[in-house]
Amino acid sequence: MNIISNLIKYICVIYPHSHELSNARLTKLIYLTDWEAVRTTGNQVTNIKWYFDNYGPFVRDVYDVAYRDPDIGIVETQTIYGTPKIIFQYLGEKPTLESHIKEIIDAVIRDTKGMYWNGFIEYVYSTPPIVKSNRYTYLDLIEFR
Repeated sequence: MNIISNLIKYICVIYPHSHELSNARLTKLIYLTDWEAVRTTGNQVTNIKWYFDNYGPFVRDVYDVAYRDPDIGIVETQTIYGTPKIIFQYLGEKPTLESHIKEIIDAVIRDTKGMYWNGFIEYVYSTPPIVKSNRYTYLDLIEFR
C-alpha cells in the first residue's frame, strides 16, 4: 500500500470543496496530517522529507505519486487570475486506512475546510516547524513535537 496515494484518495473523497484540491492545498493538507500525527503519535504518517521553500512546506512527492497512480486524475485548469492550476480528482471508493490515520485527516480537514486560501496558508505557517525554521531547509517534524 502506498500511503501517500491512499491519503490523496481519501482526501479527494471526503474533502467538501473538491475544486480547491490544488497541488499546493493537497500537499499542505498532507503536511498538516504529518504534523498532527507527529504531535499525537510521535511519528509522521508518510515518509516525506518536508522542505520549507518560498511557499511553505512543499515537496514534489504528492504530485509525483498522483501522476503515477492511474486512479488519480490530474486536471490542468487556471486560477481566477489566469495562472495554471492543477486539481486532483479521484472518483473511486474511499481507500482503507488505519482508523487513527483517518481520525487525523478528518481533524485536519475539519479544522481547515472553512478557510479561504490566505487563512489556510496562515494556519500552515503558524505550525511550529514553519515558525521555528528557516526557508530553504528540510523540516524535521519530530524535532518540533
